[in-house]
Amino acid sequence: MSESTREIIKKMALSLFAQKGYYGTTMNEIAELVGIKTPSLYFHFSGKEELFFSVYEDLANEYVSLMDRIMTTIESTDIEDRLFYIFEQYIIYYIDNPEKQYFWNQIIFFTPSELKEQFFSHISNCDTRSQKKMQEILAKEIERGQLRNSSPFKMSWSFRSMRQGIIFWLMMAPELRRDELIKACWSDLWLGLKKR
Repeated sequence: MSESTREIIKKMALSLFAQKGYYGTTMNEIAELVGIKTPSLYFHFSGKEELFFSVYEDLANEYVSLMDRIMTTIESTDIEDRLFYIFEQYIIYYIDNPEKQYFWNQIIFFTPSELKEQFFSHISNCDTRSQKKMQEILAKEIERGQLRNSSPFKMSWSFRSMRQGIIFWLMMAPELRRDELIKACWSDLWLGLKKR
């Protein structure tokens, strides 16, 4: 089945927003990339703000699905294997889909001031479920004596900070060996998480 014009518009807009940000992208550029006249864009989206938020919503829903999938794929395995899987799969996904990561960077660091409140409220809601699930996993393993006695909240932030740091460096220095870096950083993180 072929993609609808609306989906093609969003795909091209994602590419431009990821590269140039909200302010740096024009509706004319999006129309040109899609191969339609600019007025035709307004048949599908009322303006750049609606289009930007629509692209964001697709990525936010994709993020929620990704986290649900990777957190439930190997529920019954050893905790180190399970946490490594969650850690590794997230990194691989965003390294393999750099435009999506660049778009997230644009939102996090360069959200237009007039959209900031709307975006950060929505992002917080999307992230709450996966953060809660992560903290539940960590709390259960602390209780079982598999992880050191610490705050699941703080542990989950250490986990995600290391993960985001690896993505950043792999995007900045693609010559780094992805698998080696992920395993080396995981090894250090695991030493901090596990019970001694």
